[in-house]
Amino acid sequence: MEVEGSGTCGERKSRLNRVTIRDVAELARVSPASVSNYFHKPRKLSEETRQRIQQAVDTLGFVPNDAARTLRTGVNPVIGYIAFELAGATTPEIAAAIEKRVSAEGMYMLMANDTGSEQRERTYLQLFAKQQVSGVIIAPVGNVEDELARMRAFGIASVLSARRAESPAQASVSIDHVAGGKLAAEHLIEQGRKHIGFVSSSLQLKQVADRLNGALSAVHSAPGVKLEVLPVPERTVEAGVACADALAHRPSTERPDALFCANDLLAIGVIQAFVSANVIRVPADIAIVGYDDIEFARSTIVPLTTVRTPHAELGTAVADLLFTEIDALTAGGVHDGSGLSRPQIEFSPELVVRASSVQQ
Repeated sequence: MEVEGSGTCGERKSRLNRVTIRDVAELARVSPASVSNYFHKPRKLSEETRQRIQQAVDTLGFVPNDAARTLRTGVNPVIGYIAFELAGATTPEIAAAIEKRVSAEGMYMLMANDTGSEQRERTYLQLFAKQQVSGVIIAPVGNVEDELARMRAFGIASVLSARRAESPAQASVSIDHVAGGKLAAEHLIEQGRKHIGFVSSSLQLKQVADRLNGALSAVHSAPGVKLEVLPVPERTVEAGVACADALAHRPSTERPDALFCANDLLAIGVIQAFVSANVIRVPADIAIVGYDDIEFARSTIVPLTTVRTPHAELGTAVADLLFTEIDALTAGGVHDGSGLSRPQIEFSPELVVRASSVQQ
């Protein structure tokens, strides 16, 4: 039985297989070396040259063999990004900045969510290592620096995102969360608050622990002020609402008169619950400070005082630093990192004062 069109598919496949890099180069009016660079070193080409080659590739239907190319050149056009909170309020902005920078280099980004699991985090690192990606950006849950050092030895660059590296051999871009926590607590103390509650989950997460330690340093320097840790199951609006409900059931003499929430989502939930119940006034009874300065912080029913962190700037800096690391590895300047100091960039947060913490 003859299947209509089967010959056409076979002919199409044959034509595709006969298209070569030289054909693409001729149509794009560039050298074969430029076409090769387009696929595995696009950063060497101008945007105009990349566009001409892309048009030629589309016109001819050229399909490169990625696996063979990677084996031949040792370069993969893919970057891996691992985050512990893909659905978090700040991750999308950071990821978008990274993606924009990666895309501008003619490369691609694969995102993974470790869901707060150190085991899943390591599984993704192993997966990216097997795929021989050119580089990895990771906002880690656990300590992954030994694993990243092993990956560097095999030619895979890496940058820690939102956490300062412990080893000088590991590149990182971070925010000074200790300073951020101290800013928040000092502000509340300046408002005359004596009993500060720190609301957060995942106290073992370094970024959260740093915020707590910064707040504690301010409290320890202020006689008569105490800090109470108020653990919640997650850093969400719903968890903030539940925390506020629990505080509302305490006798007024046992409640904190200020809350420092580890992120803005928690703070927004707390404010919503207090205002809705109309029992505890913000900020007259309890002043509230959040962290991150997300888009909704200024538009809550009581505008939120918060610690601003530069999300987009951090994402761009992370991507820039990763490309620097990739170039160093390609040039043979970095191996396992022994004895070499890599850049460790740190951004400073700033306090943004609004109505949730200051009585008018």
